[in-house]
Amino acid sequence: MMDSSIQNHTHYNWLELLELALFVLLVIFVLSLLIHKLVSAQDKKVETAGTPATNLKRSWKNAPEIQLLILALPLHLLWEIAQFPLYTIWHEADWGSILYALVHCTLGDLLIMLGAYWGISILNRSRYWIYSPSYLNVVFFTLSGLVYTVYSEIVNTRIKDTWTYTELMPIVPVIEVGGMPFLQWLLIPPVLVGLINLQKMQLHPNNNDDE
Repeated sequence: MMDSSIQNHTHYNWLELLELALFVLLVIFVLSLLIHKLVSAQDKKVETAGTPATNLKRSWKNAPEIQLLILALPLHLLWEIAQFPLYTIWHEADWGSILYALVHCTLGDLLIMLGAYWGISILNRSRYWIYSPSYLNVVFFTLSGLVYTVYSEIVNTRIKDTWTYTELMPIVPVIEVGGMPFLQWLLIPPVLVGLINLQKMQLHPNNNDDE
């Protein structure tokens, strides 16, 4: 997903500053939870010794949405950084615009991912489907983000002309959209599902997550 704002940013307006601040807070939040997980993984004695009150207090950290954010943020951020040179904004805009576009697009990726996840959760009537995903759930989760991305790329490159590819961008035949954003949503969703289940098996080998 690429940003639709390609103007030069000498100064940020209040909405852009709010978005940047939100992104910084999200990064700090994800890093703190990741560090907490790495530390607690080395001391599994707490896992079974916790009182009900302790488990309730910690339960929000184990919510599937939080697990998705922890894993998805670095993946989408790194992907956006890698594909930016394939858009003209990288070559034509100042660093303020590039920074804002990077933040804007990564936040957009996370919202798309959560939207797709909640859509599958509604179909399954459970937020915990991701811990025991069926093949169809993974396919629908992937296709939800992919279809939205294809739609967004078509609208913004052909109709609104809000962003442009460079000649280095690979193009998907027939639908004529950028290959990198297409691959992003073809690969990252199933990878996220796999990582979440791998993490679950390592930290909770005997735990079944049913709603």
